Amino acid sequence: MADALTFDPGSFKGMEQAGWQRNAAAYDNLLGSVTRHAMEPLLDTTGVGAGTLLLEMCCGPGYGSGAALMRGARPIGVDFAPAMVEKARSLYPNGVFHEGDAEALAFAAATFDAVICPFGVNHLQDPDTAFREAFRVLRPGGRFGFTMWCVPGKSKFHQLVMDSIRAHGTLDVPLPPAPPVFRYSEPSACVAGLLAARFIGPIVIEIPLTFQPREATEVLDLTYSAVRLEMLIALQTPAARERIHEAIVTGAEQFRVGNQINIPMPAVLASAEKP
Repeated sequence: MADALTFDPGSFKGMEQAGWQRNAAAYDNLLGSVTRHAMEPLLDTTGVGAGTLLLEMCCGPGYGSGAALMRGARPIGVDFAPAMVEKARSLYPNGVFHEGDAEALAFAAATFDAVICPFGVNHLQDPDTAFREAFRVLRPGGRFGFTMWCVPGKSKFHQLVMDSIRAHGTLDVPLPPAPPVFRYSEPSACVAGLLAARFIGPIVIEIPLTFQPREATEVLDLTYSAVRLEMLIALQTPAARERIHEAIVTGAEQFRVGNQINIPMPAVLASAEKP
């Protein structure tokens, strides 16, 4: 399978790919400290076990594949950022990882027993196309599952960041056209998207996840490790950006109990079956 994917750098997909190239090295210690804890529930809901041929779309550092290997499954991970693919290969040398576009998978129809997309739908130009691709490459009876952050309010990290931007800057910045960032944070949208892709029996649950930084400043680091949030802040005026930074770090302290900061970042887990 050939590597080397390129996208229009002015598009949302191109922006996301370039951002994850930059942020791959920092992911493991920041977002990865939260997202890796969603992999077991994701594998449970898609029925991954010994011998399962699994596709991990938007694999990032390959946490889903790594957890699947521990179950005796046969995972293949794909990601559009070469640096993420290399990170996954270094973390899980027994896994198989390729550059790949979740919206145009290079696999034949009815290939996989299960497909997962951990925290990838909000980074896709057209997540509905990715759902249809997951359906296409699944065998009948196979299950597809994805995770996405809960809406701000439930996710206190996202609420803190978005409130800080609104209070000290603006959300009206010149980002490329993209789907609403929290579209698939809503269970009803998850169900509708899965049914539109012809899946049956959609199930949506919530996974309790928490970010536990060593210092409040790491909450700002976490913000900058997520591409769309990074760009929202980068496109502010210098003065506004400084105020946003201060608000995020100060706001993180409200989650401190003793020596520990615990910021809730729950996720939606949606899954369904290919008939």
